[in-house]
Amino acid sequence: MDLPCLLFATQHEMDDYCAPDMLYGDLSAEVLRRQYHLHDISARINPFTHPDRDESARILFDEFRYLSDTFAFWGPYKSLARTMISHMQYGHGTVFSDPLLDQAMAEHGSMDRSLNLMSAILAGSGVFLKDDIVDLSFETLATLIKQTRLPKFDSFQDRFNSLGITVHDTWSTHIYLDAIYFKNNNYIARLRFKFQDHFGLDTTDITNMLYRNFRLFRIWFVLQ
Repeated sequence: MDLPCLLFATQHEMDDYCAPDMLYGDLSAEVLRRQYHLHDISARINPFTHPDRDESARILFDEFRYLSDTFAFWGPYKSLARTMISHMQYGHGTVFSDPLLDQAMAEHGSMDRSLNLMSAILAGSGVFLKDDIVDLSFETLATLIKQTRLPKFDSFQDRFNSLGITVHDTWSTHIYLDAIYFKNNNYIARLRFKFQDHFGLDTTDITNMLYRNFRLFRIWFVLQ
């Protein structure tokens, strides 16, 4: 097995700009009102009748940031919501990354559980031969890794620390085995995780009665 090696990839691809929650500017005001029943969007303006489109968007983004504080008022990651909303407003669709997101993923409890399980999988997938040579079954390794639970920001505290609305779940995941060393029936492995998500909503999101009851999500969908 040549290293680095891609051990696992989700069915959803990286950089999928055709994903449902990546679509933008594809719905008219009439469709938003009639099909999605979006009428009470903002507490500050009516985006469907406001004469200045740019000013309307600016007001909605300001309200979006303000309302996001309800879901992002606690913990070291609370600034992420406002940062990502501003990137949505000014970033021209470019890719977003932030050290806080990397830190949140590395420190999340679900990642610890995934790493512990993968450690056990690695330990059980190799057959030690003489002279520290190991027969490592890629097929067995890949099959077992598919049974792991990928990190997800759905805990109670994630509802208030910014991660629940900025990430919540990941769209695409790649797991690489970059290096592995065996010695005296022990091993040291270096794994690399690559996660990607979309800061967007799709029809399933906005038609969910829980989400659509929050003004934040109605503003978010209209801005998108």
